[in-house]
Amino acid sequence: MFASSPAALLALVLLTGASATAQPPLPDCEASPSRVELPAEPTGEVQVVCISPELPITFRFDSPLVPGSLELQARERFEDVAPGMRSFTLHPPADLQTGERFKVAVRFADGAAPTSATFMLVAHPALGTRQVNVFRLKRTVEDYQRENQEERKKSQQLGQELERMRLEKGPGGLTGLIASGLMAVEDQSVKAEEITKGITLPASNALGILKAISYRSTTRAKNVVRVAVAVELVNLGTQPWTLKDAALVGKGQEPKPMKVSWQPSPIQPDPKELGVVVVEWELTAREARGSFTLKMWDEVSARRTTPSA
Repeated sequence: MFASSPAALLALVLLTGASATAQPPLPDCEASPSRVELPAEPTGEVQVVCISPELPITFRFDSPLVPGSLELQARERFEDVAPGMRSFTLHPPADLQTGERFKVAVRFADGAAPTSATFMLVAHPALGTRQVNVFRLKRTVEDYQRENQEERKKSQQLGQELERMRLEKGPGGLTGLIASGLMAVEDQSVKAEEITKGITLPASNALGILKAISYRSTTRAKNVVRVAVAVELVNLGTQPWTLKDAALVGKGQEPKPMKVSWQPSPIQPDPKELGVVVVEWELTAREARGSFTLKMWDEVSARRTTPSA
């Protein structure tokens, strides 16, 4: 879809369903590796970690574990459980239901505090975490320095985002794209490509795709591009469908939450009525290569759609 080759593919997963049964709310997830620090004195709080169907998750620890100490609620629901000396990997099933919860616990072998760690795994249709790094040692000077660097980086990113928002209030059209930094001055145009023929859809999708077009433009930032996908859809279900969120998943990459979206109105459950959804990301040039799966879902967590290209 975003590769240089016109044959790039897109997988679109429209997270949708026809059931009118009330669905649990979507958990609040971060689509990035997690760092968890365990205090020496227990606080009683259990760290929540998001998982997704068929997306393996690995917990890595800075201390050795007691062999055989892994305790996993409803262990039979997981396709595979692979414990190690300082880690364990879980393979969630394909039929994982949004909002399902599983408690997992381990014990440490050195006897120091804390002696164990407990986590609550919560199912999300797309924004599962691939790896969780768990630390239980006292913070060192290097740890503080690293955190200060991360905070400075976040502050810089926030400043850049605020500046981008200020610039986006400028002129419209192509002039606005250049003024906002979303398109470089030397660009000939925004690159657009119809990718409808390259899309593959799971049979479970409740929304049909009539047309899909990908867009790509460079930015003033080095090796950073903006990519967007516009899709024309028909709702084959029984309820209106409104986009809540979307994630772009490349092979071997963490899911990328969308940056911007636009949907003029809910898509009504009428095969004769056309709906339009546009989703956009900011990626590095390297992240924008290859084929992707685009997952989109609405407020009802079970109603999703997933195309691949």
